[in-house]
Amino acid sequence: MTFRVGINRRHVLNCAPDVPILTAAREAGFGFPHACRNGVCLRCQGRLTAGAVRHGGSGDIIHAHEPGADRVLYCVAIPISDCEIDVPETTAPGELPVHQVQCQIIEREPLNHDVTRVWLRLPAGKAIRWHAGQYLTLVLPHGEYPFSIANPPGGRDLELHVRHGDDNSAAHAIMADLNDRATVTVSLPGGRRFIDRALDRPLWFICGSTGFAPVKAMIERLIELDYPHPVRLFWGARVEEDLYLPDLPAQWRRQLADFHAVTALSDMSRPGHAQGLVHEAALEALAEPLAPLFYVGGSPAMAWSVFDDLVAEGVPAKNIHSDVFDYAPR
Repeated sequence: MTFRVGINRRHVLNCAPDVPILTAAREAGFGFPHACRNGVCLRCQGRLTAGAVRHGGSGDIIHAHEPGADRVLYCVAIPISDCEIDVPETTAPGELPVHQVQCQIIEREPLNHDVTRVWLRLPAGKAIRWHAGQYLTLVLPHGEYPFSIANPPGGRDLELHVRHGDDNSAAHAIMADLNDRATVTVSLPGGRRFIDRALDRPLWFICGSTGFAPVKAMIERLIELDYPHPVRLFWGARVEEDLYLPDLPAQWRRQLADFHAVTALSDMSRPGHAQGLVHEAALEALAEPLAPLFYVGGSPAMAWSVFDDLVAEGVPAKNIHSDVFDYAPR
C-alpha cells in the first residue's frame, strides 16, 4: 500500500508506509529544501493542507487545519493517509526552483529601431539557476510581464530583448519603467521548453521577431556543449529593419559543427533573405520530417500556425516545442 501525497497543488508523490515524505520525494527526483534531515534545521518545514501525518521521533499525529499543520517537518513526517502539502521552493523532477529577487538594471542598448537589449544583474550571494530557453517575469507596478532570457545560464547577468513598437503600448510602459529605475523585481525561471544537455539528433529553430531571444540562448548553450549534430535557424521578420544582431549567424557557423541560418521577410524582398513566412522557408528545407526536434519562438498565432503546418508535413507533434503550447493552449 502507498499513500498519495499531493505537492503544492501541482504534483503527486506515492509514499510507502513508514517512509518520511522527504525520503520518498528525493528518491522520486523531487527537490525539497532540506539540510539536517532529522527535524532540527527547519529547512523542510511546510504546511499540511489535507490528510494526516505522524511526526517521527515524537510520534505526534498532525491533521490538516489543526495546530501545528503549518509547521510540519517533512524530513520526519510520515503519511498515515493521503495528503496534500505545501512546501516552498520544491521542484518536481527536472524542474528548477523559482525565485523572486531584486535585480540591478545595468545597461540598455538599442538593437534596431524598436528592440532594446536590457541587461539585468542578479543579486550576489544567492546562486539562481535557469536553463537555456527559459524566461523570467518582470514584476512592475502596472503588471507582470514575461520575457525570454536571451543568454545561457552561468553568472549573474540576464539579457532581455524588449520590442517596443508603435503597436505595443504595454511595452512602452515597460521601457519607461526600466529607463526610470535602477532596480527591478523579477521572478525566474519559467518555462518547460529548454535545452540543458546535448541531444542526439538535429535541432531546428523557427522564430519571429524577439522570439529570437530564447533561440539565441539555446544556440549559445549548444556551442558550450560542442554540439556535433545539425542545427538550423529560421528567423522571420516583416522587413529587413526588424532584424537585429546580424553578425551572430556567421559567428555561430564558425562555432558549431553543422550550422545554417535562413532569414525570411514577409513584407518585402531583399537579397540574402527568403521571401514569405519564415516557416515556409523551413518547410522548403525539410527533407526528413522525423529527424529533427523543433523549437518555435513567437506569438501564439505564429507558433500554432507553425505547429499545424509541421504536423501536416509529417513531423510528430511531440517533436515540436514552444512555451506557447503551455501558456496559450487550444
